[in-house]
Parts: sequence; C-alpha cells; structure tokens
Amino acid sequence: MKLSITTLLMFVFLFCPLVSGQNKANQGDPFKHPYANPVDNPELPRVLLIGDSISIGYTARVRKLLADKANVHRPKTNCRWSAFGDENVEEWMGDGKWDVIHFNFGLWDWYGWKQESKATPESYAKNLNSIVNKLKQSKAKLIFGMTTPPCIGKERSANIVVSEAQAKQFNDAARKVMKAQGIQVNDLYAAIGDARPQYQLAEIDVHYNDAGKDLLAAHVAEKISNALAGKKKQKRPPVLKTMSQDGLPNALILGDSISIAYTPLVVKELKGKVNVTRPKANCGDTNRYRNALSKWLGDKKWDVIHFNVGLHDLCYRHPDSKVQGNRDKVNGSIAVPIDEYEQNLEKIVTMLKATGAKLIWASTTIVPEGEAGRIVGDEVRYNQVAEKIMKKHGIEINDLRELSGTFPASYFRGPGDVHFTAEGSGKLADQVAASIERLANAGK
Repeated sequence: MKLSITTLLMFVFLFCPLVSGQNKANQGDPFKHPYANPVDNPELPRVLLIGDSISIGYTARVRKLLADKANVHRPKTNCRWSAFGDENVEEWMGDGKWDVIHFNFGLWDWYGWKQESKATPESYAKNLNSIVNKLKQSKAKLIFGMTTPPCIGKERSANIVVSEAQAKQFNDAARKVMKAQGIQVNDLYAAIGDARPQYQLAEIDVHYNDAGKDLLAAHVAEKISNALAGKKKQKRPPVLKTMSQDGLPNALILGDSISIAYTPLVVKELKGKVNVTRPKANCGDTNRYRNALSKWLGDKKWDVIHFNVGLHDLCYRHPDSKVQGNRDKVNGSIAVPIDEYEQNLEKIVTMLKATGAKLIWASTTIVPEGEAGRIVGDEVRYNQVAEKIMKKHGIEINDLRELSGTFPASYFRGPGDVHFTAEGSGKLADQVAASIERLANAGK
C-alpha cells in the first residue's frame, strides 16, 4: 500500500507530538526514568544507587519494587569507572542522610572506555578501597554490587574481548576489598551467570534486555530490603523544627538553597514577633513542589507563607556534565520549560490559597554571568510569568530579583555562582523579614 506525502505529514504532525509528550512525562516519573529522583516520603528510609549504565537500566525497576519500603535515589549521571567514582562519590552522596547505599564500579575499568590508560586489578582495588572509606562517612549500610559479566564477543565501542578470566581478576580484587572492609557483596555476576545469550542485548553489548533488567533489579531490591529490615525506620519531620512561642503568628518559608541560606537569619530577626520555619528540604523545581507541597504544609495553621520557585526550573542539566548538579547550558536540557512552569505555578498557588494563609511571592534572584547551567535573563522571563499569576490572584510580591540585582560581586560566593555570601543572604533576609512581619501584623 502506498502512502501519500500528505498522509505521511499528517502522521508526523499528529503522532510525533504525542510520543514526545509521553517521553517528557516519563522523564518526570521516578518509576520510568532513572534520573527522576522521587520526592521523599519522610516516613521511609533513603537509599542511594551508585553505578554505571547497568545500574541506570535497573534503577526505575528497583524503585517500583521498593515503592512502599524506601525512597530510592541515584546520581543524575553515569558513574563510570572507579577512579572517576573516587573523585566524585562525595558529591553524589551530598549532605543527605542515607540508610543504604548500593554501589558498583567495574565495566568501565575492564573496557577502558574514555580513559587514557585502562585500569588494572591493582589500581581498581585501590580506587574501591578509597571509595568505601568515603562512603563509610555516610554511616549508611553499604552493599557492593559485583560487576555483571562482560559480553561474549568484541564489545562494540572498545572493540576488545574481556574474557571471563580477566573479569574474575577484577571481581576477585573487589571481593578482597569488600571482605577487608566488612562490606556486603551482591553477586550480580553470578545472577546472570551463563545466561548472557538470554539476557544481554547482543554478543557485542554488555547491556541487558527487559528480562535481564528485571532479574538484576530483583536481586538489588532484595539485598536492599534485607538491609533495611535490620535498620529501625526513623521518621523524618517534613518541617524543620524551630522554637515557637504561643500567641505569635506562624510563618512558613518555601524555596530552594537561596531561602535555605537566609531563613535562619529571618528566624533570628523575627524572634518574639513571628514563629518562622521552613521545610527540612530544598524545595527544588515546580514539579517537586507540586508533589511535596501537602507534606511541607502539614496540619499546621499558617498565617503567612513566603514562597519562591524558579532557579531549579530554568536550569539546564546534562547527565555527562562534571559540573556540580550536572549543569550544562550548552548541551543540557532545561529542567522545566517556561510554559510548564506557568501551569505548575498556577496549581501551586491554588494549593497555597486553600490554606487561608496570607501569601508573599518572592521573585527569583539574579542569574549572574558565567553560571554553568543557567542563562542570564531567564530568571526575568520566568519572573514575568510568575508576576502575571500573582497579580491575577492578588498575591503580594517581594522583589528579591530587583534587590539581588544591586548586589556587588562581593555578595556572591564566587563568579558565576547564584548563591550568596553571608552579607548577601543578610540583605535578602532583611527584606524577607520585613515583608513577613508586615503581612503577619496586617489587620491587627
């Protein structure tokens, strides 16, 4: 049957946007996209998966298997080889509290992808030992995922064959390190065993089909579940505890790391006047907001809510970027496009208005020249969208963008850094405290 050009064009224009929209939706779903880390349920323990593309392949499946047992996260990058991991593992851990960390390095060491010199079992063991020492600082239960088998033929990128004997040398080195360090081993090599033809994508490919990913995910989830069974679940309060006084108005600050820096200063300035607190979390972008807002609000009666969201939405990230947070405005993709931001913010405002609190919108602070993942001026465009929404709903605007635009270079933590020094945060805190106090006392 021959298709006319007109019919083909109709198919492209009608069907392709639908597929694109589905892919875009999947990228925000932690049960479908490995990099879509979940909004934490504070009642559940936190798990971190560290590893290469094999672990990327099973991450979403592990999340599904542990959906009611743990918040499962992973770095938004391929963790590559052991030396690369040793350089970056502390950044991947971040400042969060982890209950279990399941980690692996190995395939990149075997095949030497993108490395000037391929690792040896000795250098691999040295790197793993250093990685374990750094991971132990987290106080988490550690599980090492033994590297899965090499492919049968010449690997398609490296164009070499890694024999099972060679793989065993590396895995034996890893096993020796883990035994000396007292680290549990999850033998994913044995899980695949002789079934490489059944589970690997091809004789020249180390990656796995859906059945292989399901098998690996089941083994990883089981080991993590068993590790969690021996740990007492700790309830993590969604709201940061601060000393409060009866009879005073209650104010909630919502926002990203900019507000995290100035909140303690606002608390201090309004002590004895307003009880001020914030979630014990970086509120991130508007997608995270929408999912977590009800938890952050809790059951408390808020008199004033001062909120901002934007810097995370307008950030470009790429999984292969080595810059903190995988920021990359050249090769990356924007976190939340401006039209989606507008829709999300409208829904957030509707949820906040339902609390009955007096609302204050804080405009997104300045993006300085040289920022790795953000384009100068994008904050102005996003603020314009936000301003339209706030005016529509009659919400007061605290223009922190205008204020931060007057700051000297000494008020920023460094060139191209959106974060501020103590002096800069202090100036923001003064204006935030004044706006909260004024609205808290309005009508008295």
